[in-house]
Amino acid sequence: MKKIILLVLFAAACGFAQAPAGKPSSPPAASGNARPELLPSKDLVDVALRRTLGYDPATSWVIYDITASPIPGVAEILVSLNKQEPVHIYWDTTTQTAIVGQLLPFGPSPFDSIRAKLQAADGPAMGAAKPSIVAIEFSDLECPHCKAAHPIIEKLVADFPQVRFIFQQFPLPANLHPWAMKAAQYADCVAKAKPEVFWKYVDTIFENQGGIALATADDQLKGFAAAVGLDADKIVSCTTSLETEARVKKSLDLGRSLDVNQTPTIFINGRRVLGVADIPYPQLKNLVQFEIDHAGK
Repeated sequence: MKKIILLVLFAAACGFAQAPAGKPSSPPAASGNARPELLPSKDLVDVALRRTLGYDPATSWVIYDITASPIPGVAEILVSLNKQEPVHIYWDTTTQTAIVGQLLPFGPSPFDSIRAKLQAADGPAMGAAKPSIVAIEFSDLECPHCKAAHPIIEKLVADFPQVRFIFQQFPLPANLHPWAMKAAQYADCVAKAKPEVFWKYVDTIFENQGGIALATADDQLKGFAAAVGLDADKIVSCTTSLETEARVKKSLDLGRSLDVNQTPTIFINGRRVLGVADIPYPQLKNLVQFEIDHAGK
């Protein structure tokens, strides 16, 4: 609720328009739409935010990124207000106007470019070997929302045997989830050592999520590996390897290239779906069936 209030205040103060809530967001901006030297600096964005929101000393913000948007001459700014989920600001510095929200894929085949990028997804998978459509989740093992989404995804896979589900590691920054990167590295190594126990390992982490702390994470994650029948010492050694670091980074980079900035983010046939645990299951089933009916479109 607080986030909604902030966005309303933001829109009212600036005269911004907000995109409809609950819709899938667009892929990231193409880098050729504006030269880097023409983008506003973080200092300039900070000044603009201060001029708009500075009347409220309780409001803070972190500027994550400033890139060229798909709209020529418009900068795309990713900002977190009061440490909440990031929002997008599309700023035309010439006219001093902006839009707060998400750009939406739109057209007869709106998700083609997203599916093309998602072909690089190579995480652990379950479901159909020759699927009608693919669902890909970017997940953080320390994320409570990912924990809530996990059994729903498993149910969808069971209810739709023609769907293949791929799990991509997307640990959020350490200032938000301190042990998420460690969990991603351990889970990656478990998947490489014995793919068939990966899902049991993930289930174990989610089941014990509330009792894991950064100080104890290594011992606990190692213990979970032993509990699923693996050589825990080999898994620990694997977590520090350059190969593991590269695989997790590749998954993170793929998510970032698709403008993933919260977890879980799921792409169903290329359609971005957020807040899976908050969607009524019949509605979610309708969405999956709709995408099966529009496979490849």
